[in-house]
Amino acid sequence: MSYWLKVLKNSGSLGTIITLSVLITIMGLLSPIFIIHIFNRYISFGLEGTLIFLMLGALSVAIFEFLFRNLRNKVFSKIIINPIQITKLDFVRNYFTRIGKNRKKLSESLDINNQFYQYLSPINQSNIFDSLFVVIIIFFLFFLSKLLTGVFLIIITLYLLIQKKIDDNKKIFINKNKFSTYDNQIIKELSLNSDYLDTQDSLKYIGYNLKQYLEKKLFNDSSLSSFDNYQFSSNHLLILFSSIIIIGFGAILVVNGQLSVGSLIGFNIFSSRALVLASGAQRSYLNLSGLNALISSSYEKLKDSKERYQGMQLNTVTGNIKLNKIDFSYDKSDFLFRNLTISISPGQLFCISGSNGDGKTTLSKILMGILEPSAGEVLIDGTNLNKLSLKWWKKQIAYIPQNPDILNSSVMDNILLGNDKLNEQEVSRLLQTVGLDKKLKKTSLTILDPVDDNLSKGVKKKIHYARALAQNPHIFIIDDPMGYLDNEGVQIVNKIIESLKRANKTIILFSDNNILSNIIDKNITIGN
Repeated sequence: MSYWLKVLKNSGSLGTIITLSVLITIMGLLSPIFIIHIFNRYISFGLEGTLIFLMLGALSVAIFEFLFRNLRNKVFSKIIINPIQITKLDFVRNYFTRIGKNRKKLSESLDINNQFYQYLSPINQSNIFDSLFVVIIIFFLFFLSKLLTGVFLIIITLYLLIQKKIDDNKKIFINKNKFSTYDNQIIKELSLNSDYLDTQDSLKYIGYNLKQYLEKKLFNDSSLSSFDNYQFSSNHLLILFSSIIIIGFGAILVVNGQLSVGSLIGFNIFSSRALVLASGAQRSYLNLSGLNALISSSYEKLKDSKERYQGMQLNTVTGNIKLNKIDFSYDKSDFLFRNLTISISPGQLFCISGSNGDGKTTLSKILMGILEPSAGEVLIDGTNLNKLSLKWWKKQIAYIPQNPDILNSSVMDNILLGNDKLNEQEVSRLLQTVGLDKKLKKTSLTILDPVDDNLSKGVKKKIHYARALAQNPHIFIIDDPMGYLDNEGVQIVNKIIESLKRANKTIILFSDNNILSNIIDKNITIGN
């Protein structure tokens, strides 16, 4: 609720919303009043002019209420778009300026299914404002009949308690039957590993796991549908019961001369409408309350991470790096390395080798500031990396990953990640440097077209090299420098690395390949 109230306060449209809500309330009150007068005046006096006037009045206020409601919904829809974007972008900023975060939670926290908008939907906001209308209706009913108003207050209280019980049971069911990552695994496998599954006799595996998934999914869907149907049916039943009780008690008052027929009809219309509005307001209040929980849970996923957006920035970077007595463990028991000390100087080609699982990629993440060592320190030109701004540090290093997958955007967009100030001609020269200009000419792909899965991993690796050269930092970290490259690509990369060395760059290679052994200055092997 607090988030929504903040959105309203900062929207600049609160006055418009309040004005429209007042007009909607007035129109909602006038419509039944016209109906009351139809019964009290036309039926009593039979004047057709009076009937036409009252009918036109009732229809007019109903149309105006409809128009005002739609206008208010448009305002509600407009004011939430920017705050939702800001909140999501703020989470992304927090995510990428922290270390030690859980990457698997990123897509969940980005709210792919747009629960933000569902919680803040115009109908939810309208229902909350309409709850004020319910209070006004009850106040108005009090002047029609104190006795019937007392009866109605008992009815609406029971009505809301029953609806809350249904909502609570539904929430318990949802929490109890949530899909785990494992439950959804078969769907991911079918989309991501369909080619691999197609090469195997995998129907038994697919059939069993898909059956388990569908059984749970259909059970959940049918159960939730039952909750919704039960709630819908109970709503109608309770509104019908309310009308019967109101008319029953009201009939006694009419016979005793304490209430007119028109007032009884109007009371019934008002009370039925109040029940519907109160039910909607109750559900919307629960939804808006859930919004704060959604925001809190998103940031909760970052609680074990450390903010590194702020920090020092060195005036100059020479590229001297020292890992001083580094320990690292993922589970605080089995250490990937203990007491690791390395000194790396600019203009020196430094290679770190080791078997799979020995921690080469982990060590590269420590150097980039993505992970923190369990003990020890990483010194950049004598300054502890922990004291440096992570945002600034990322600009000082270019990383070429072992896995060459790139963004599903254009070749140019991928390269501009390294330097967004380059123009198309400068990007083309970089592609020529890494030997991609001729490759792209042989395809129908231009540097501005979205890439597709038809690009080989070797081409993608070269795009990473072009992006790193576009950035042109002091420090290059290259994981498996010759991976996926053909002979021509190996020769090109060899020349690139030699030129970086001559330019006095700090170059750290993670490789077991001996192709560069003739120009490597220092090599260490990590692992057992």
